[in-house]
Amino acid sequence: MEQNCLEQIHLSINHCKNDIAVCEEQIKKCSMASLSIYEAKKFAFKDNLTIWNTMGHIQMTSIEMKEYLKRLSVEDVDEWEQRTVIKSAYTAIYETSKKLVDTTGDIIKFIKDCFPSYDYGAFTAARKELTKFREENTAELTRVRKGIDAHRDVEVSAQIDIIERLHLAEAVQLITNYGNIVNKLGNVTSPIIELGVKRLQVCF
Repeated sequence: MEQNCLEQIHLSINHCKNDIAVCEEQIKKCSMASLSIYEAKKFAFKDNLTIWNTMGHIQMTSIEMKEYLKRLSVEDVDEWEQRTVIKSAYTAIYETSKKLVDTTGDIIKFIKDCFPSYDYGAFTAARKELTKFREENTAELTRVRKGIDAHRDVEVSAQIDIIERLHLAEAVQLITNYGNIVNKLGNVTSPIIELGVKRLQVCF
């Protein structure tokens, strides 16, 4: 089901990109009288691209978190293999949470600019929960990411200390909490797709 949704998102993203490219070509050769029309269409497609990209990040993150939990629930898994999964999960949470905070901020700007009367209270609340989660966990996520995964900025003895402090129960709780926040965000972002459609309708 989630993979089917991801495929639909992928198609929609490509659709927006193609339409933006068409508008840019038209802008290069159109008359001054038509310029504002094509620019309005281009920006409308860009707004839709922002919405669909955000939905894509949400969907992929949801799938990824479920996969990490699945791998950590396997019986008799080697302790080092377990820790390898945990460090990958922590890096993924660090990176995807930053991306989602940024892209949802772009969506709020879109709503304020184009649909100021739209009630986006639920969306804002979900984003605040995400932002709070990121703020509360950034120190630990960064320590793991830089210490033993993406950068390995510390000496080997320090890397071993970081690895040995990774605990299964804590990791499962963190991944589960994040997955729940991402799913909430998906539920309140999905209706905003309709705003993107309305934005396009105004330009055509």
